[in-house]
Amino acid sequence: MKIYREMVRGTSMGIRAIDNVMPYAEDDALVGTMQEQKTALEKYCEDARSRLSEKEADEAEGSKFAQTMIKASSSISAMVNSDKSHLSRMLIEGYEMGIVSLQKCINEMQNKEKEVPAAAKELIKFYDKSIKALRAYL
Repeated sequence: MKIYREMVRGTSMGIRAIDNVMPYAEDDALVGTMQEQKTALEKYCEDARSRLSEKEADEAEGSKFAQTMIKASSSISAMVNSDKSHLSRMLIEGYEMGIVSLQKCINEMQNKEKEVPAAAKELIKFYDKSIKALRAYL
């Protein structure tokens, strides 16, 4: 199902983003926030993966090349500016992209009068909650 692929894509990207920027974070509270968010993203990702075949889930995570490019980009950005405000903004922007892509899938399902999985709605709430938590570091 497309929505589960989107959930895997977004959550795995969020997990990798946190992994890429966390080594540059010097604020203990921000590191704690990122660790909590990563743990939650891992749970959402595993739940969505369990509803897909292994091949579908792997495809949803993207190619190794794309993953490497994103890692390089985010690591360089974090290395150049490791201020907690910058790192928080990077994660906020990622969560906002996750909300947009997931909401598009939800809207498509609703337009086709299909039932939207509760996990998708919960993930959007999690993204919103995470953004609010990260705003404290801006």
